[in-house]
Amino acid sequence: MAKLSKIGKITLGSILLFTIVVTVLECLVIYFHVSLVSDFTLDEHGKGISTADLIYHSIFLFSLLFQILLVADALHYRNTIQIVALVIFNLLSLAYAGIQLYQHKILEDEGLDKAEWNPKNRGKFTSPEDTKKYFEKRIRPLEYTIIGLVTMYFNIFTFLSYKLMTEFGWENYKTYSADVKIRNAYVELTILQTLIKMDVFFVLSYAVQLIPSHQIGYPNWMFETVLICVLGPVMLLLAWWAATKEQKYAVLVVINILFLSEGYLLYRLVRVNIKRDPDPYRFTRRFLSFFLATTFVLVAITIVYAIICFRNMMRGTYVLTVFGIDDVSVPPGDAYTLFEDQQPNSPTSPRKSNRMSQIEQNRLSKLNSPRILLD
Repeated sequence: MAKLSKIGKITLGSILLFTIVVTVLECLVIYFHVSLVSDFTLDEHGKGISTADLIYHSIFLFSLLFQILLVADALHYRNTIQIVALVIFNLLSLAYAGIQLYQHKILEDEGLDKAEWNPKNRGKFTSPEDTKKYFEKRIRPLEYTIIGLVTMYFNIFTFLSYKLMTEFGWENYKTYSADVKIRNAYVELTILQTLIKMDVFFVLSYAVQLIPSHQIGYPNWMFETVLICVLGPVMLLLAWWAATKEQKYAVLVVINILFLSEGYLLYRLVRVNIKRDPDPYRFTRRFLSFFLATTFVLVAITIVYAIICFRNMMRGTYVLTVFGIDDVSVPPGDAYTLFEDQQPNSPTSPRKSNRMSQIEQNRLSKLNSPRILLD
């Protein structure tokens, strides 16, 4: 990792400390959750709610690890845009922590409602209500503490992000090229890459939530699980590869897939929020709606920036594959891509692609730039 400034070290240290403390508290919540459930024999529906609850805890823990990776990546590359994205991600984590509290109340009120009370230690508890109250007194303070810590850290990280943005500025993007068009294309491509990273978390998190689909009673659960768990990661990998390698036709394919995904997400969001009898989404509606709505908005913004980047590539503006290539990696002769005919001005005459032409120009500008010789 690049040498960090004082603010960079404080940011990395604070998020590591925050993650450790919240992870310990979250693990205690999970421990008491498992202990509570073990004192009851749940029916199939109750098991589904309990499994979903554990999955939500796991997603929250994954979000903490994901934040560390994003922070480390942003500090290493001095990525101002990703710092801004992290502030938004922290805000979403705060909303998630609040919904998690509500979900636990559902488990206690609904998931255990028809469960058979079967305590391991009958001398410790006198009734099902006594058991619930015992664990509620231990779980609830932990959950409120987690919400408080997430709120506090959101404010701390927002301040640190402001300091980092002041430190990083837009120097990164300004020094990438003297051409304003190239600089703008670089900013837009960086935003697209950051959005794809955010999409990865929310798409995978939604996919994980489908694990207890059969137990809870979701309709068409097998088709949806395969669709999200298989096609989701493939789509995101293709999107990352297309953006990083600046493959314009692959970007076009991704844009079309994302448009189809938006239709699916909107359909699911509407379907999840239609109340019916029996209602399979009664206990998971808020979490599913949160992830579906967030993913829908993120994918919509991703489509916008994918279209912008595709337009830049169609105009011959390439960034990473031109200015990110080492001088010795592409021999001068390799800049010519078509050798079908040697006749000038013909459609098949030797010509350079826009990308290769930019590589040649970038090479020449470096060779012709003034150099200072030191004795």
